[in-house]
Parts: sequence; C-alpha cells; structure tokens
Amino acid sequence: MQRFLGCFWRTVERIALFAFICMLALVTAQVFFRYVLEVSVPWTEEAARWFSAYAIFLGCVIAAREGVDVRTTLILERLPDRLKAAVECIIAVGGVIFFGGIAYGGAVMMWTVSAVEAGSFRMSMSYVYAAVPVCFALLVLLTLRNLGRNWRTLLHSPKA
Repeated sequence: MQRFLGCFWRTVERIALFAFICMLALVTAQVFFRYVLEVSVPWTEEAARWFSAYAIFLGCVIAAREGVDVRTTLILERLPDRLKAAVECIIAVGGVIFFGGIAYGGAVMMWTVSAVEAGSFRMSMSYVYAAVPVCFALLVLLTLRNLGRNWRTLLHSPKA
C-alpha cells in the first residue's frame, strides 16, 4: 500500500508541476505573440487559466498532505495534548463537511457544464471543473487521515 501511495503522490506532484509549466509557457507565448509579433492568439489565455486552476488545486492538496497549509495555531499550541487532539478532531470533522460539500458542488457543476464548450477551442468545460471535485475529494481523504491520527492521540494520551 505504501508503494502505491508513494507512486500516487509522485504522480500528483508531477501533474501539478506539468500544469504549472504549461501555464507559464502559455503565458510567456501569449506575451511574445502579442507584444513582439503583434498577433493575438486567444486560446493561450484560456488554456493558461485551465492549467492555472489545476496547478493551484493540486498545490493545495500537496500542501495539505505535507502539513504546510495555512493554519492559525497560536491558541492550539498552548493546549494540553488531549485537549489539543479533541479540538483538532472537531476541526477535522468541520473540514470533512466543508471539503465534501465543495467536492459535491464541483461534481454537480462539472455535470452541469458538460455540454458547454470552451470559448477558444472545442473541449468541454467539464474538464476545467473536474479539478474541483477531484482535489477536494483528496482533501477529504487527507482530513480523514488527520482525524484518525488525532482520534488515536485523544484515546491514548493520559488524562490531565
């Protein structure tokens, strides 16, 4: 299982890096075509937005996996281990509900726009919206993992 997860996360990281490089290349090409060659290439802007969305959402998932996501821990760090674990469990349950709601809404939106094509080229807009349910489903799984860890800490730490 560890081998599969390692391969999975390397793939996620590579896709995020690929999306970022494609976005950067498309924006650079757009600037070059517009200001050097004085030719407008409209599809580069739209494609860059698509790649940007994937890079951002996958980056959020990677940050959450590594535990480097933005958090305010000023009060949390001062609590005893057992109380800290209890608060972390409550936060994780709220996160699962929040992320799950966004994943569901993203899936509904993806289905809703499946017949709509991009403005600059022939591709369904559902491919853009696919980033939302996929990435937020991964965030739900990561939050459930954290919930399990905090729950074990809560159960096994001595009562203060």
